[in-house]
Amino acid sequence: MGTLLAVVGTAFGVVGTVLTVLLARRAERLNRERRRLEWPDLQAAASDLSRRILRDFAPGAVFTPGLSGATFTNLLVDQLGDELPVYVGIRFWRENGRLPDSLPGYSPVETNKWRVLVPEALLQGASEPVLIVDDFAMSGDFLEKLRAKLSEGGRDSAQVRSVTVAATNVAIRNHKAPDYYWWTADDDNFYFPWGRAR
Repeated sequence: MGTLLAVVGTAFGVVGTVLTVLLARRAERLNRERRRLEWPDLQAAASDLSRRILRDFAPGAVFTPGLSGATFTNLLVDQLGDELPVYVGIRFWRENGRLPDSLPGYSPVETNKWRVLVPEALLQGASEPVLIVDDFAMSGDFLEKLRAKLSEGGRDSAQVRSVTVAATNVAIRNHKAPDYYWWTADDDNFYFPWGRAR
């Protein structure tokens, strides 16, 4: 009888392990196929990312390149616990054609897709650690260029970290991904509550 119970127990253990692996693979596939992040996802992302950030970085200021990033920044800063100064850039999509040369008090950072006007006060305040927050990193080019601009202003690279809700495999493979990200996207074919990722 004891041998029969052992065999049955082992069989259930094997079946349980196989089902666990199959369900985990299915969940991973569904996560990759996800096409929309909803508000509960963003709240979970803010909670998870804030814990990860605070383990090894204490931001003194936050910068977000535009309004879509500012939406997530609000959720994240609330989780970080301190009342941090938040600098917001002005972002222009190059395909729209409306690209102002400059605005007083701002300095441009440009990529093939974006022109972002960054507050000069952020670029000149080299003493405080800065957390760059955005919703999405497609190529990671903007993060790389902004880091270079902050370095030119005298900020040590150890004082700059970046975080996004989503980063693509392209950014990750090219070593241009943010320091922290919550979800890996195959491409920009998905939506945030405020619109399509770009």
